[in-house]
Amino acid sequence: MKNLITVILLTFFLTACAIPNAYNLKGSVDDAKWNGKKVLLYGINEVTGLIALDSAVVEKNGFSLKGKVDTAGWYVLMIQNGDAQPIYKDFYVGGKLDCNVKGDKIRITGSGVNDAYQSFEDEYTVMTAELVKLNEVVKANPQDETAKNAFNAAYATFLKSFRELSKKTIVDNMGNPLGVHILQAALSALENSDLEAILAKATPEFLKDGTLQMVKAQLGMSKNVLEGSKCPELKMMTPEGAQVSLSEFIGKGNYVLIDFWASWCAPCMRELPNVLYCYKTFHPKGFDIVGVSLDEDAAAWKGAIEKNQIPWHHMSDLAGWKSQAVTVFSVSSIPHTVLVDPNGVIVAKNLRGEELKAKLAELYK
Repeated sequence: MKNLITVILLTFFLTACAIPNAYNLKGSVDDAKWNGKKVLLYGINEVTGLIALDSAVVEKNGFSLKGKVDTAGWYVLMIQNGDAQPIYKDFYVGGKLDCNVKGDKIRITGSGVNDAYQSFEDEYTVMTAELVKLNEVVKANPQDETAKNAFNAAYATFLKSFRELSKKTIVDNMGNPLGVHILQAALSALENSDLEAILAKATPEFLKDGTLQMVKAQLGMSKNVLEGSKCPELKMMTPEGAQVSLSEFIGKGNYVLIDFWASWCAPCMRELPNVLYCYKTFHPKGFDIVGVSLDEDAAAWKGAIEKNQIPWHHMSDLAGWKSQAVTVFSVSSIPHTVLVDPNGVIVAKNLRGEELKAKLAELYK
């Protein structure tokens, strides 16, 4: 799964306001340290990246930005912070907006879309508070298994809550740009059941969006990888550059776990010790694993395998989320697993943590 705590959402949509594409943003800061600092409004170009559109300087604990953009949509406000990291916030341009800077957090309200988005972010902040604290403990004590277990348990709780919050926000905002904005941001965390629930309530206009069309098509593909189905084929490359087929490993008389992961996926790295444990425990009994990477960088992929000493089979087409594996196996988030029986039939999906250990213990008792 991509790291949702740090991701910046940069998608554009159409809307209407009193003066088309106009903005009038009034800002205030709670600390005089921001005085003299530059405030920048950025647009996004898919080819060239961030484009500075407007700027102001914080004076007497306040600033203002007023103007008009070519396309109404999501933009980014950034405040420089001297030698420290700048702070930033994505928001929807439209009408009069209030910006308040408290500590290192920017809040933007004043329109229906931004008000709803700010409420979403407020709940998200509450959800992640304990997770952030536990992560600091783990970073300070990397060998502390108790701390790691506490973090993993908190992360599982957070992920469930995040899915529910995202699903509710999407459904409640199908009639405005926030619905698709949150869908795109949370897509890698949502399960197929969440997506099906969203599609079931989708309005005709909402269904016209390209992201929804992609989700609908992928859910259709998921029917080909239901439990009890014959495992599909994949042809990719090994880390050494040789062509390899998934069928070389499955249907050969052993249970095989297909593990979809990537070197950049923090949840995958957190799950890795558990998968390594399962491999070392059950491989002597015949159990095997095939790692299917959604990496795009060959060096990063190979480096992660070597650094973590991952001993099982590996394959990838280095196409990221455009990988054939995403389509063929209807992968909407990683880590994702598919357990295949000795005859090449899918017997379980998305087993992780204690569930994976328990299933393998049952099979190899």
